[in-house]
Amino acid sequence: MAETSPRSIIADRLAHRMHRLGLSPDDLRDNLDLVRSGVLDSLAFVDLIADLENATGKRVDLERALESKNATTLGGVISLFEGP
Repeated sequence: MAETSPRSIIADRLAHRMHRLGLSPDDLRDNLDLVRSGVLDSLAFVDLIADLENATGKRVDLERALESKNATTLGGVISLFEGP
């Protein structure tokens, strides 16, 4: 069975983009800002959130989530989908 944790979904979804930027899977750390680093643009970021919502069945209020200063970091995105 395929891994469906938010972290693994993100890693799979971003592997090609990261490779094109010369980044390795080891660079995918919680403090990596997915938008500021250039891994994702704003539209791709919203698409990633939608993919995670579909995969996890959890819906997030993206507008509210983006109020956090770490909203576009890997750790920030993962925190939206982990837990209750």
